[in-house]
Amino acid sequence: MHFLVTVYDDGMKKHLILAFSLLVSQRAFPDAVLANSYWGEAAKYAGINVATLYGIAVHESGMHWSDGSFRPWPWTLNVNKGNEGVQAGPRRYASRQAAEAALADLIKKGIRNVDVGIMQVNLYWHADKVEKEIDLLDPRTNIRVAADYLKDLKTNRNITKTVSDYHSPSNPARGIDYVGKIKRYEKIINEKIK
Repeated sequence: MHFLVTVYDDGMKKHLILAFSLLVSQRAFPDAVLANSYWGEAAKYAGINVATLYGIAVHESGMHWSDGSFRPWPWTLNVNKGNEGVQAGPRRYASRQAAEAALADLIKKGIRNVDVGIMQVNLYWHADKVEKEIDLLDPRTNIRVAADYLKDLKTNRNITKTVSDYHSPSNPARGIDYVGKIKRYEKIINEKIK
């Protein structure tokens, strides 16, 4: 079963389309789309709201599409610090194969401070959580690694600190700014799926 949840927010002037391909019961209601998806499983494991987890994905790998929507893209890399003639910055690829080739090339050049995939999991800090570094481009694996990290961060902390540290554990000011952005996405998502 396929669901398309359209989200509008005039204040942010963004049109978000959250597309999900799910196998759910015919009796499922639209407000259960996220909760009954892999996003819901991962969020429950991490101990956070599913809209928060999906909001992180929208913020981290979201891009504007030709249809005017803004949604996550799993074949996203962001080079945080370039070298060997490689410039820092985000990169979007048309396919998983193209993203894998680009990631392999970055690794070959010794560039490891790269955020990878739909949740922008940092290769330098989290490559040890997967069998092969390239596995971080698998959306489910990427979401699982992000959920593991969020779960670790949530221990004895509130959700604001958890989300802040997901982005900027050593820069609280940047982290709080990030939390504000995620809360805006979370609010939009929650309003539209309930």
